[in-house]
Amino acid sequence: MAINPRPALPNKNTLYLARSGGGKSQALKQNPQIPRTGARVILWDKSHDHRAHHYDSKKAFISAIKAGMRSGKGFRIAFSGGVDVDDYEWFCSVVWVLLNGNRLTFLIVEELSEVCISTAKATPMAARLLNQGRKYGMIFHGTSQKPQEISKTYYDQCPYKWIGPQIGANIKKFAKETGTAEAEIASLDDLQFLLWDGRDTKIKALKYKK
Repeated sequence: MAINPRPALPNKNTLYLARSGGGKSQALKQNPQIPRTGARVILWDKSHDHRAHHYDSKKAFISAIKAGMRSGKGFRIAFSGGVDVDDYEWFCSVVWVLLNGNRLTFLIVEELSEVCISTAKATPMAARLLNQGRKYGMIFHGTSQKPQEISKTYYDQCPYKWIGPQIGANIKKFAKETGTAEAEIASLDDLQFLLWDGRDTKIKALKYKK
């Protein structure tokens, strides 16, 4: 059960949205808001896109999490054995139990469209994390190459968005949401992002890093 609520903690949840090959994972890796060392970082990362200790077994993943918690130090631990929404709900339930408002926990989820069953409310445990995790020190970072397929809960609870190159109706969707000209979003190239903080936008160009 999450402990030590701190309602005054700011909401820094962030989405990274771009077509396949647009650079979502690169943007996430290069976001300075996620400390490179010393932080508690938990990942849903089936494709091993991120630097972390990866575990395919649920038992091994939980053991690693417990060891990391006991150490009192930072860690980067990923579950890479999930194959469906039920696995993701289990993963979210594990994250919920370890949240502590006195210690920030960064949650990274790769390819949200694979763990959303509708574009309405997120699945129960995922919704709990997104709706309540902030006051228990959780900061969410999630990616999707199919923004039209992810649950509305993620849009509602993630005020920060890195919007990369888009296709089709997504161009109009993000132009309307951010007040940006459609042509500007349509012109974004790989590794170029429109950063939206709920009020203002700016363009950021990245370079690929291993």
